[in-house]
Order: sequence, then C-alpha cells, then structure tokens
Amino acid sequence: MSKVLFDLASTQPNSNGKRHGGGIYGEVVFKRIVEKQLPIAVFYDSSKWFNPEMKKLIKEAGIDMYDISTQSLQDIIDSNHFELLYTPLVEDYLNNVRNCRVKATVHGLRNFELPLDWYRFKYQQEFKIKRFIRFIYRKWFHENTLQEEKGNWEKRIKPEYDIITVSNHSAYSIKTFFPRFRDKEVKVFYSPLQYENDQFKGNAKDFSKGNKYFLLVSGNRWEKNNLRAIMALDSLFSQGVLKDFNVVITGASSATVYRYKIKNPNKFNFVGYVDDNVLRELYRNAYCLVYPSLNEGFGYPPLEAMQFGTPVLASPFASIPEVCGDAVLYFNPFSTEEIKNRILMICDKEIYNVMSERGVSRFDTIKNKQKKDLEKLIDYIFE
Repeated sequence: MSKVLFDLASTQPNSNGKRHGGGIYGEVVFKRIVEKQLPIAVFYDSSKWFNPEMKKLIKEAGIDMYDISTQSLQDIIDSNHFELLYTPLVEDYLNNVRNCRVKATVHGLRNFELPLDWYRFKYQQEFKIKRFIRFIYRKWFHENTLQEEKGNWEKRIKPEYDIITVSNHSAYSIKTFFPRFRDKEVKVFYSPLQYENDQFKGNAKDFSKGNKYFLLVSGNRWEKNNLRAIMALDSLFSQGVLKDFNVVITGASSATVYRYKIKNPNKFNFVGYVDDNVLRELYRNAYCLVYPSLNEGFGYPPLEAMQFGTPVLASPFASIPEVCGDAVLYFNPFSTEEIKNRILMICDKEIYNVMSERGVSRFDTIKNKQKKDLEKLIDYIFE
C-alpha cells in the first residue's frame, strides 16, 4: 500500500478562525488513520498555529512531516514520489498540484448558496463609506462575487479530482453549480463524530439555581444569522418574558460586532472564542441552542447540543434538516417573529422534554452513521 500525503495545513487557522469545522474534520480523520496504523505522511505550515495534539500524534507515530512554508508542495510531492494526496479541505495551494492523484473533501458551496441578505450589512466588517457603497450596489456586488467565486472553485475542484463531501445536500449542490460533475460519482460520507465520550446519560438538567441560558455560536459571522436571534430574544426580554433566562454568544467578544443597540445588555454574555472543552460545557449546560444559520455543508452545532439532551431551534436551510430530521424545532431564519414563536414554544415544559428526547435519539442515529462513514472514508482514501 502506497503512502498517502495528508494535508494538515488545511486544519490550521484560516479566514473562518483558529478552529473551524473543516479543520476539526481533518483532525478527526487523521487521528483515526493513525490509530489504524496506515501508511501516511503529512504537510503543514510552520508559520501558523498548529494543534499541539496533532504534533504529539505525529511525533509518537514517527510520521514524516513536511513544511510548506519552507518548501513548495509540488517539490514535496516530486522529491518523495507521492502518488496520492488527500485533503480534508480544499485550499488554493492545491491549485497547481501535478503528477499526483488528489482526493478532496468539499464541505459545501456556501458562497453560491447564501441568499442576498441585507442584514449582512448590520455586521461591523468594513469602513463606513465602503460599507455604504456595498449596500447601495449590493445586488451587483453579490453577482460579481458569485462570478469570482465560481472562477476560484473551477481552479480548486478540478475534473480529475476524486471529490468527497459530507452530506447529500452538498453532493447535489456540487452537481448543481458544476455540471461537469453530474456524470461523476461524488462520494458522500457524513462528517465524523468529534467527541465520543461526552454524551447525555438521561439525567435531568438542573436549572434550579437560575442559570438558564440560550446558547448562540459563531456570533461574528453574518451567515450564522445570530443577530436576528439576538433581536428576537431582546424583544422578548423587553416584553417582560424570559425573566429567568440569559443568553450566551460565542465567537463575538462584544455586541459592537452588530449595528444594533441591545436594549437589555445585562441579559447577553459575549464570550468570544472559546476552547473546545469550554464549548462542550456550554452545550451541556445550555437550556437550548438557537441556530439560525443560513447555510451549512453539514452542521455540527445542533448535534453537539443534542448529545447532551439540549433542545435545538434551527433554520431549515441547506443540510440542517437532512442531519437533524424531526429532532429540532424549525423556524424561518429571516423572521424575528417566528424565532420568538419557537423560543416561547421551547419554554413549554412538555415540548421541551419531547425535543430533548428526540435530540438524544437523533444524535445516536447520526452518530452510528458517522462512525460507519468514517471507516468507509478511510477505506476509500487508501483503496
């Protein structure tokens, strides 16, 4: 069996942050390959933060490691005669790879699928004059961005690549936007389970100490659509309901990321970036996860909440209903009134208990598929 060159550079920080879904996915796949003692070498970028756990695994297993900040990827391939490269996340540095078969996971085509949503301009991302111009000509900018993105992806996912993806939704999205793949098989393997040991054991959550909170994640990313959920919750607080609740938002250090003045600031706790173990505790102890995302290739957060018996309110967009089934309460993510409706609904104790039980059951179902699909993915990489 030939040695596979594994792309760990794609697990390092990118424009989506220090820790991102595609990177975590790659780490899980890599760890399982190491456990199975399959022939592998890796490349990474020493100029960026690199997960110490990955470093330790590589050292203990005696895996060859190459640095693309000091040597070109093509030189690494040529000088070591690699015949197969696997990447868990397609990045631009793969564009010019030659003389090497590439198997690549494409998690989704977010920029193609995202709607033209003027709420994105309520996120503080640009200088005022630039933001104003983009708002006035938002339709033109949207169409221009799509054309530019299409050109980028034409370079990234070449016809000769063996494409893998993480949901049926994403597979058919690839075929929709890139007709050249309609006659090719796009392999679908669900994103692997991230944490095996932390699971709901049937014990009721204790909210007797007044620690009930709604959880929102990735607060600084407009496509996650958290501002509308914040507005819905803020409105309910102003109306005198949800007196015993607070809100925790990860991924944003303060409300200044939004152009919206929160009327009940003492009810909202912005915690910024949190480590994986802290995030798990937030999922475990939350009253409910509110997930109004406008696009997902797979969507880990609802499952991460469900495993602890934490009910989920979510958008029905993209892959979310495929993964979550009937185990969440769906809402129109563009309607703050409908988000309020579902928040009030989940405060009904009977509905809460039903959704909590459904969530745990759904998590178990998807977990079993994730485990099987991880083995199928690795078999496919090394076939």
